[in-house]
Amino acid sequence: MPAFPQLRSCARRCIPAAALILACLLSACGGETPSPGPDGPAAAPATAPGPDRPPAPADLPAPAAGPLPPTRQLEVTVEGQVELREATLFESPQGYAIFVLPQLTMTPEEPCCDIAWARADDGFTLRIERIDPEQDLAVLRENMALALSAVGDVEALPAGQIGAESFRDAELAMRARGDGISSYMLVATVDGGRYRVTMHLPHREAIEGIAPTMWAMLDTLRTTGPRPPV
Repeated sequence: MPAFPQLRSCARRCIPAAALILACLLSACGGETPSPGPDGPAAAPATAPGPDRPPAPADLPAPAAGPLPPTRQLEVTVEGQVELREATLFESPQGYAIFVLPQLTMTPEEPCCDIAWARADDGFTLRIERIDPEQDLAVLRENMALALSAVGDVEALPAGQIGAESFRDAELAMRARGDGISSYMLVATVDGGRYRVTMHLPHREAIEGIAPTMWAMLDTLRTTGPRPPV
């Protein structure tokens, strides 16, 4: 299995190197800071969490229905045909779990994310980041659009084209298509945890099977614990 230390994976993608570096910096640890507006610095939140304040409700996991099995069967639709494939549980240090299909390998990507890549072609990647539930949506939108603009023209991704049902009510869903690659970015809350997902899909033959595989995996994502401190 390829070794992917901290941000090595970003440097291997098929999009321009500058775009990769920009996307990684923007997404590191969910730490974007709103830029000052025309009227001065952005106002601080009216209330801030402290030692005596419980975690924000938006970042609390839903009640667990019981331990997740080590494997489960997933339905993957490829060219109109539904296939059953066995997936293996991946438990992230970011407080979530996801089932990974054998066509992909998944590993933690320090300090705040996990990344999966296709075994047959590691240009196909799925990156999952647990982000701050209080992070400003306008700032997220601006940074995602900036990262995607390095690929091509940025547009909204219709809910009907999001292949994971649990992400169809995403707060943000954007994509860009460029020379030889399509990239997608989504922000959604799943079981009380807030996530940013980035998919890079080169326009190569494997896209017919890998893209549906990634969507099927995303549909299994479940929040299992609080977001770790950063």
